[in-house]
Amino acid sequence: MNTIILASHGELSQGLKQTAEMILGPANNIYALSAYRDEDEPIEGQMQQLVTKLGTKNLFILTDILGGSVNNEMLPLLKDNPEIHLITGMNLPLVISIATQAGEISSNDLQRIIIESQNSLIDCSRLLQTSEKGGDDL
Repeated sequence: MNTIILASHGELSQGLKQTAEMILGPANNIYALSAYRDEDEPIEGQMQQLVTKLGTKNLFILTDILGGSVNNEMLPLLKDNPEIHLITGMNLPLVISIATQAGEISSNDLQRIIIESQNSLIDCSRLLQTSEKGGDDL
């Protein structure tokens, strides 16, 4: 089973986990960590405890934004644990796709999942305008 740790600024990760569970049902392979809330310990400590508990096999850490402090604080984990998959720009299609894979995800399959998740970003206003004009050129 693939394990996902969602890590974000504020409560984005909790909301994404809750939404994924609305679709998938209870997901004991998805964890959510928040950064920069007064009541939480620093996210690096939270992450290290969780990684120690879960192990690194088939572990996917998803963060909210490239270059953001949360993602930057996860990068040192890769030095000692190169088998961890750290992916930034998390979205619901990415979470669902990883969570529903039955076995280990190959590098090629992971790239396909990432591309499909990126392709889920659609300007619906433009799509509707193009559709109404009878064009298929997006």
